[in-house]
Amino acid sequence: MTDSTLDALAGFHPAVAGWFASTFGRPTPAQGRAWPLIRAGRSTLVAAPTGSGKTLTAFLAALDALVQQSLADGGLPDETRVVYVSPLKALSNDIHLNLEAPLAGIAEELVRLGLPAPGIRTAVRTGDTPQAERAAMRRRRPHVLVTTPESLYVLLGSASGREMLKDVRSLIVDEIHAVAGNKRGSHLALTLERLEALCARPLVRVGLSATQKPVEAVAGFLVGAGRTCEIVDIGHGRARDLA
Repeated sequence: MTDSTLDALAGFHPAVAGWFASTFGRPTPAQGRAWPLIRAGRSTLVAAPTGSGKTLTAFLAALDALVQQSLADGGLPDETRVVYVSPLKALSNDIHLNLEAPLAGIAEELVRLGLPAPGIRTAVRTGDTPQAERAAMRRRRPHVLVTTPESLYVLLGSASGREMLKDVRSLIVDEIHAVAGNKRGSHLALTLERLEALCARPLVRVGLSATQKPVEAVAGFLVGAGRTCEIVDIGHGRARDLA
């Protein structure tokens, strides 16, 4: 790994850092700037163009925390620790699939280092989730829950859903610009406050957004009034290859 890669991945478990470096080579600017903030427990809005690695920026920090806890405690409790909220049901299912590759790669790295795999479980909960899968989540909670704003609202309205969500530590809101200025966003803001009240601890909120103006308004929407939000604004530009 280069010096810049080592700096950006400092603090990550060697298995997590090793998987990332072997798969992607080096972090994107969004990742390099956001990871130290997220790992320090600071709510952060990442505003960057499509293709800048925003989703993995949020997920890798959350997965690393689960890996490190699993190794320190000899396993993970049956608690949901990370909630990922996407405004699109199709995107929710796509992200669930994309989680499997990092988890499998990190597990292989741990085995290579002679360490046990963390056994991180993921699940998708949308309006289309079959009843059998919903029941399975209640019996054995996923460590990472992928859901939509409306399904998160429904979960918070049931005793079993609140029981599943009471141990959440990290909240990721993807495509936040798509809801920040409309009624759906107002409804989501209330839902996020209900989740924080349920957990009885400050959540680390990570927002993923296309660049918006004013970006400070989107950051305020993410964390709510009276809270601090770091902003990582990469800008509008994307790398282009002209042939």
